[in-house]
Amino acid sequence: MGDGVGIFVGTHVNKIDGKGRVSVPASFRALLADDSTFFAFPSFIHGGIECRNAAFMETLSDTVEGLDPFSDEQDHLAEAIFAASHSLTFDSEGRVILPEALREHAVIADRAAFVGKGKTFQIWEPISHKDFQKKARERALADRQALRQRPHQASRPGGPVENGT
Repeated sequence: MGDGVGIFVGTHVNKIDGKGRVSVPASFRALLADDSTFFAFPSFIHGGIECRNAAFMETLSDTVEGLDPFSDEQDHLAEAIFAASHSLTFDSEGRVILPEALREHAVIADRAAFVGKGKTFQIWEPISHKDFQKKARERALADRQALRQRPHQASRPGGPVENGT
């Protein structure tokens, strides 16, 4: 998101007021400086909310449009992403209104965790995110250990080195 100058990092928990407004972290707003609006949709991978800028959504739209227009794949992706997306615009105090449908998906009540994911970010219910983060760390550690156990294949211009030749 933004112009590639920075990345979204950290986890920032903010209160949601009675009107559904929540402050977007200042560091996230700074990265979105050129975009006063971003797009949010329910993740179909986990219980969080995916947040993307207009350029990403345009690229994603081009990808979906590249599929057979009458295929189930194209229809399902368009439904899961675009039909469920909301454009969120900052007010003068750097807040956005989190739509009820998004809050229901993420089971967000009075606090929201903004989670940096590099070029994008997500919004989570804080306790759910902590649980997800713990499991993700455990999986990353297991993956790291499994990667260490795989034999290393050195390569050279012609391809992998076999039998030391």
